[in-house]
Amino acid sequence: MDRSDDTRIRAILLTSQRTGSSFLIDCLYSHPDIEPCGELLIGAAEKFQPLTKGRLRPLAKFWRFARAGAWLPRRHMENFFRSGQARVRLFKAMYNHISNPITLGYLRSHTEIRVLHLRRRNLLKMHVSRKLMGSGKRVQSMKPLAGAQVRIDPAEALASMRRARRQYQRFEEVFSAHPRLQLVYEDLISQQTIDPKVSDAICDFLGIERVELTSKLVKLNPDPLSKIVTNYDELADAITVTEFGNLLD
Repeated sequence: MDRSDDTRIRAILLTSQRTGSSFLIDCLYSHPDIEPCGELLIGAAEKFQPLTKGRLRPLAKFWRFARAGAWLPRRHMENFFRSGQARVRLFKAMYNHISNPITLGYLRSHTEIRVLHLRRRNLLKMHVSRKLMGSGKRVQSMKPLAGAQVRIDPAEALASMRRARRQYQRFEEVFSAHPRLQLVYEDLISQQTIDPKVSDAICDFLGIERVELTSKLVKLNPDPLSKIVTNYDELADAITVTEFGNLLD
């Protein structure tokens, strides 16, 4: 039986790629009062289900999206928030997932929805992580992996970092009327748990009991940028003279 709406807490994890959001969602699963979901707006199931790889992947993504009813975002979100048993219902939303005017309009009009806004302080490492993901490298794992390397175009990196900064600021303004908790990737992870201070802040923000939040996932690419980026010297020369110079190793 569903809880009544007056006791249910609605929340979203708002973020972009490569910010530790999968780790955080996995941690939230460990709290008995939270029923989280991954990327609800593109049809993700409440329990993680990997997609088919290879040529059938686009078809699998389309089938998942259609089967979940995500093509009707307002109804899809409302059904999610009304279902389940836990006190907190929360799903992950990437910036591009809520660009649809219907989706954004629903979220903006429901100012009771609590927003955990997750960003990454080191935008350069975030860009490098995205390039590794685009190159087909593993991006999530339950055990340490061998180091990966990638070449980074300095101009592309600068454009990406500036775009990421603008996106974060824009959505801070979009959800200015909502209860918000700002989270930072670099402050979040402590081994396979969330840092205790951050964990307590999340639980307090959601109005639930403080418990340790743990994950089965491990941090990938722990090496410094100088070991990951094959053209690090070129990248450093270009970045040093910009506002992002402090993000280098």
